[in-house]
Amino acid sequence: MKKLLTILLLVLVVASMATKAPRFKLDDVNGNEVKLSSYIGDYVILIDFWSTGCAPCVAVMPHMQEMYEEYKDDGFIIFGISEDLPRNTSAVKAKARELGVKYPILIDKSAAVLTAYHGAEVGIPYIVVIDLDGNIFKTISRIQPGDEDKIEAIVRDALGK
Repeated sequence: MKKLLTILLLVLVVASMATKAPRFKLDDVNGNEVKLSSYIGDYVILIDFWSTGCAPCVAVMPHMQEMYEEYKDDGFIIFGISEDLPRNTSAVKAKARELGVKYPILIDKSAAVLTAYHGAEVGIPYIVVIDLDGNIFKTISRIQPGDEDKIEAIVRDALGK
């Protein structure tokens, strides 16, 4: 019985441990290097994995921009990580400009970051929210237009609002 209680306690401890967000370093559409570690501790981070050919991805981006504007002064940032091929960087930059996106757009040249966050298993659009401690707070897959309120509620929760 004592052994069973010890195992149960160990399972509960492991289950309650937070998952650290994999660190990455990517270039933005202007060729500037962005390191996730530079933002941990100061920001709640939303990573939006997307591509120019993904209609649901593009459809939610204007709302992402609205959320960015509303919460950026509260310690919130969005990284839009494009899964387009590196040769399409100019199209990615043009699409972000067309949609009025002001948050950083990064290029995941080999889908390594998407894979590290287990997004390759579910596909895009895929969102990861990271808390101030650098832990994965929530992941959201199979996003469709209309999910914007759900996404914003998760961001507000992560911000403690």
